[in-house]
Amino acid sequence: MADSERVGITPKSWTTQLHRGVMHLGKRWYVVSAEINESGGADGVRLDGPYPDHESAQAEVNRQQQGQSQA
Repeated sequence: MADSERVGITPKSWTTQLHRGVMHLGKRWYVVSAEINESGGADGVRLDGPYPDHESAQAEVNRQQQGQSQA
């Protein structure tokens, strides 16, 4: 996917697949999951949480990624 084809604010490193990351909103941490399509937009975005700190949110990302790789 070329930069000129990207849409929105999706990071350049996110390719056409499911991505997860940690986001801080207010005083809480959340896990963000997004399915990036061919045009660089998000077909589906999910926000899980809140988590009390960055470490617990990151642990959830790691758990979800392990579950995905075993599927």
